Amino acid sequence: MLAEDGVTILLPLRGQTEDGVFYSGFEEFHPGDPGYEEMLPVARENPVAEKEEPQRPVDTDTLSRILREAGLDGPTGEDD
Repeated sequence: MLAEDGVTILLPLRGQTEDGVFYSGFEEFHPGDPGYEEMLPVARENPVAEKEEPQRPVDTDTLSRILREAGLDGPTGEDD
């Protein structure tokens, strides 16, 4: 996919780690990167679509729990 800047190519990455964690993301390619010129024609045919609204709202309690369990919420000074 061609990113909104019209230059960066985004290659979708999805999978599952050996620990069973699913992931989804993008590898970015920029001019001068190996393979960039070969991917550019296809990327131009597939620009990034506008983001769609989520099908349902994010549950803040669940999000907080996930971030806390992943160690990404930072110190809060509160005991659970």
